[in-house]
Amino acid sequence: MPLVSIIIPCYNVAPFMKKCLDTVCAQTLRDIQIICINDGSGDGTLDILKEYEAADERFVVIDQPNAGVAAARNAGLDAASGEYIGFVDPDDYISPVMFQRLYLAAEEYRADVACMGATIAGDMPLSVRWSMLNGLQCPEWHCGHYDFATMGPFSELCWDKLYRAEFLKKTGLRFRSGMKQGSDALFNNLLQPYVKRIVKIPDCLYIYRPTRPDSLVNVYKAPDKKGSGFYPALERIDLIAAAYREQGVLERAGITVQNWLNGSIQLFSSNLLNQTAAEKKEALDAVRTLLDKYEWREFVKSPESPFRLLRHIAKGNDFRVRCALFGIYRVLHSRLGTKLVDLCTRIINLRGSAR
Repeated sequence: MPLVSIIIPCYNVAPFMKKCLDTVCAQTLRDIQIICINDGSGDGTLDILKEYEAADERFVVIDQPNAGVAAARNAGLDAASGEYIGFVDPDDYISPVMFQRLYLAAEEYRADVACMGATIAGDMPLSVRWSMLNGLQCPEWHCGHYDFATMGPFSELCWDKLYRAEFLKKTGLRFRSGMKQGSDALFNNLLQPYVKRIVKIPDCLYIYRPTRPDSLVNVYKAPDKKGSGFYPALERIDLIAAAYREQGVLERAGITVQNWLNGSIQLFSSNLLNQTAAEKKEALDAVRTLLDKYEWREFVKSPESPFRLLRHIAKGNDFRVRCALFGIYRVLHSRLGTKLVDLCTRIINLRGSAR
């Protein structure tokens, strides 16, 4: 039994893969299983995977028809035999000590989940970069009786964590096949009520590269895609809220779920301005349906609620909304804002490399 099984779902990523796979092979934790799933690629991805499989006996290559990243990760879970399970995306790369650091932390605290920080490489809008930077910072912390409803959620990502395989098996959770976006977010959100022991280390050992046009950052901001990432986000929130209600934690965790809804509305607002009146009404009705379903009436009444912004857009008050969004944009993209984000990025990167 290897100590860690590393699952890498691959779909048409040939230009990025070798750097990723080389950093996985170079892990200081040598007792690992590297499971690569070729999800129906047509660009030479499978040839690269076979090359690595022939050179390194730790590789397991699974070739399957295209079924999406969720199905690919599930195939990796089926093949995994390690004590712990980690994930890497093939267009990113990792520090050589990443899995050793996570494994030692998980073992020390007998954690169900071990988390870490990350480094962002490449260009992206400043507002998105700031949001992601805040989410990827990871102060050192551990807890033997974790209650996410009162202590706050951990990140929705898969690649910044190491999961105890026995723990995952007991939960019975799988990635939701057929979801084009956010299957990792749904998986982690549904997992959180089960977590009791968790450890976070401040090391920034994963290098995230938002380079591909189909990355979530780019999908969300694409003005030519109706709904962009908004409707998949609403679907995830609905599934999460339903599961939490069934487990009896929705009332305590309601503010957390509503914050996810806040974020989805804010990200989608500028996109919605360019859509038709019918599409604006459709978006407003979709949110109203969700609010009514879970009796989140206070969400609408709050002066800070992004729902008010969405309602203004749906009513055609575009000039007022554009002025508000332009003001926010100017603040976020001011010289001071740029310098602040760059400074935080450098501090986190230096902190991660120093470890």
